[in-house]
Amino acid sequence: MATFSTNQVRQLYVATAVKSTPVLASDDAGSITVNSDSAKNHLYFEYKGVDNLMRSDLISIKNILYAKATDAKTMATNIKSVTVALDATVNGGNPVAGQDYNLRITFRQYVGMSDEDTNFRYGSTHAYSGMDADKFYKTLALSIAENSSRDVVPLIKVEVHSKVTRSEGGFDADGYMVVTPTTKDNGVSDKTNSYWNSTSGVIKDIDSIRISEVEQPWRLGVMAQTPVYFTVNPVPVIVEGDERIWATVTEGTNGTINNGKKIADLEYFCMGERGDMYRGIGFPNNIVTSYLVDPSKEYHTFDIHYAYVGDNESVQKSEKDITIVCSDKAELNKIILTFSIATGLTVAAIS
Repeated sequence: MATFSTNQVRQLYVATAVKSTPVLASDDAGSITVNSDSAKNHLYFEYKGVDNLMRSDLISIKNILYAKATDAKTMATNIKSVTVALDATVNGGNPVAGQDYNLRITFRQYVGMSDEDTNFRYGSTHAYSGMDADKFYKTLALSIAENSSRDVVPLIKVEVHSKVTRSEGGFDADGYMVVTPTTKDNGVSDKTNSYWNSTSGVIKDIDSIRISEVEQPWRLGVMAQTPVYFTVNPVPVIVEGDERIWATVTEGTNGTINNGKKIADLEYFCMGERGDMYRGIGFPNNIVTSYLVDPSKEYHTFDIHYAYVGDNESVQKSEKDITIVCSDKAELNKIILTFSIATGLTVAAIS
């Protein structure tokens, strides 16, 4: 399962609605209110959980070390992509006849947690006299797709790019088409992903290949959301007696994955910190915990880091954290504003 750091105590509350009046048992789960005394010495939150009312720790305002809000967009995970294109400085950007072109894809932490756990996929094509760049890319992309097709859980997605802007024949508006082992040339008009063609005939203008990681399976409390750690390396070819790297490899991104699953894991972890420390042990004779985070949504967060300081031998700081997460930016900003007014601290709202 996913693990997170805590400094003695970390409590998480999933807020769905902010109230200006006390939270009642009849309120919806996720209702929350910010309370403080008139002297502004202490602060606390009233909260409605799935089936009970609760109150946060009593926070001494003078012992709040910091408070910050974080936009969900900054916690999104970029989907890694690598674009491979023939190097224009090597044989004018054309395949060298008679050479075997190999592209090595190295996966780190493959079915393991160490970088020593590696696995490889290859794309290969043999260049022949008269082979142009378009045919080269198609053949190489098919080879990568075929050599990755036996993975039970796909690790990468292979696409080709058309230098002519089009959104037909399986190509999207940016000119990319997903390549599968069944992709092939076909002279008839067909708009499925199975053919290298458009309504006007077979496409002859492929100029690069893009390899992107595929979002991996996730299970709450069992399988954390992890990226695919991979690198792409072209194996040198012989050009006029010299070994040359035949491709340019450019790393980029191909979309993002929102933080919903990570926040769901954080809620699961914090519930274990709060009281569900057994986390399903003894199944089916276990107590089932109900959760409020919807992993399909993105969540903004508000973190308060504070300390308990007691008398006599308890003067050392006992540092703690409260994290409030909310999928509604406006509702979380209400909490931030109320917190700022109650404490006199300035916390920037999420814009």
